[in-house]
Amino acid sequence: MSKRLKVLIIAHELSPIQGSECAEGWNVVIRLAAHHNVTVLYASGSQSNPQGYVIAVNDFIKKQGAIEGLTFINVDQPPLTQMIALGNKAFSKLGAIGLPVLYYLGYKHWQKAAFLKAKQLHENEKFDVVHQLTQIAFREPGLWWKLGIPFFWGPTGGTSTLPKKFYELLSKKIKILELLRTFSNFYQFNYSSRVIKANKLASIIYAFSKEDAQLFKKRATGQIKLMLDAGSINHPFSAKKLAAKRSPTLRGIWCGQLIERKAAIILLKALAMNEITRNQVQFQIVGSGTLENVLREEAARLGLNNIEWIKNVSRETVFELMNDADFFVHTSIREATSNVIPEALSCGLPVICHDVNGMSIAINDTCGIKIPFVSPAESIEGVHLAIARLVQNSNLLDQLKKGAFVRSREISWDNMAETIAKDYSETINISLKKKYNKEHFAKHESIAN
Repeated sequence: MSKRLKVLIIAHELSPIQGSECAEGWNVVIRLAAHHNVTVLYASGSQSNPQGYVIAVNDFIKKQGAIEGLTFINVDQPPLTQMIALGNKAFSKLGAIGLPVLYYLGYKHWQKAAFLKAKQLHENEKFDVVHQLTQIAFREPGLWWKLGIPFFWGPTGGTSTLPKKFYELLSKKIKILELLRTFSNFYQFNYSSRVIKANKLASIIYAFSKEDAQLFKKRATGQIKLMLDAGSINHPFSAKKLAAKRSPTLRGIWCGQLIERKAAIILLKALAMNEITRNQVQFQIVGSGTLENVLREEAARLGLNNIEWIKNVSRETVFELMNDADFFVHTSIREATSNVIPEALSCGLPVICHDVNGMSIAINDTCGIKIPFVSPAESIEGVHLAIARLVQNSNLLDQLKKGAFVRSREISWDNMAETIAKDYSETINISLKKKYNKEHFAKHESIAN
C-alpha cells in the first residue's frame, strides 16, 4: 500500500448538492481521501451566492459526519471580487457567469486570496503535492507552482474554437461573444504568464479533450494525460433496462439548457427528416432556457408531434426519465464533457453526440454513435441517421445499451480518483529517486575530489 501523502487541493467550485464543476470538485475530493490525506481550499460560494458552497458543505458534515482524511477550508470571495460581481450583474443575461472578462477578473482575485492562505498552511503542513482541480477552464491556473512542490492541474481545457459553419446557429449577440472568446483564448494561452508557467511547470496536466492536450503538449515539460471532467455513478435500478421488454416505439431523451450552444435545434430538424424519426420515436426534451418558446414554435412548424417538453425537474426525476428511455441525444456544439453524458451511460443509455471535446473521449463505438463536427447540416443528417439506425437495428441498440453500462464503470468517479491518487504517489517516488541520485552523485564527486 502506498504511503498516504499530504495533498492540497484547490477547488473553487465545490458542493455536495450542485452539479457541473461543483459536482466534480466534491466527487473527486471525497474519493481521494480514501487514498491520501487531503486538505481542500474551496470558495465559500460563487460570485453570485458568496456563502452557498460553505453552507452546503457544513450541512453535509452535520448530517453525515466528517469524512476521514479530508479537511475542508473555505476561502471567502474577496471584497474586490464581490464589487466586480456586483457590476457583472448587469450582464447576467449573457449567461451564468455574465461578462466573462469580469468574471475571470474576480476569480483571479480569489485565486490570490487562496494562494496566501495556502502558503500559510504549507509552512505548517508541508504538503507533498498541490492540485488545482476546479474550475476547469484553463484561463486562470493560479500560482500554485510557486509552492515548490509537484503541481497538478486539471482536468482542464477550453482552448478549442467553434468551427465557423456553426456560427449560423448563433444570434448576433452570441456570435460576438464567441468571437471574443476565440480572441481571448488565443491571447491568454499565448501571453498570460500564469497560463504559460502553469503549462510549463505542472508535473501532470489532465486535459479533458484531445484538442486541448495537443496544445498543452507544445509547451509542457511534464506529462499530459487525457481525463474527463465528469464521472459516473452506477444506479442500482439501471440494470433492469437490459431485461426490459421492447416497445414498438423507441424513447429518446435530450437534457440540458435550452440555449444556443446546446443546439437542440439540431435534434428537432433531425427528427423532422422523414417518417422513421417522426413516427417510430417518442422524444422527451428536458430543460428550460431562453430559447424554449422559439424551439417549441419550430417544432410546431416542422410538424413534430412526438415530443414531450418537460421543464426543469429534480435530479432524481431526470434519472427516472433516463431509466425509462432507450437512448440519449446530446447536440451541444461547445462543451467540456457535460455531466449528463456519464449519467446517461450509468442508466444504460447509448449516447448520440458530436465527436469533439470531452464527448469524443467519453463515448466510443461500444456505447454510442459520434457525429463528425463539421457543419450544422452534417450534424442534422448525422443525428437523424444515428437515430434511424437504432430504430431499425434492435441488436445494435441492445449491444450499445450493454456497452453503456460497461463504459459507465470505466469513467466512474472512483476510477478517476484512483488514477489521480496513483499519479501523486508515482510523481513523488520519481522525485525522491531523482533527489537521491543527485545527492548520491554529489557525495561521490566530493569523495573523488
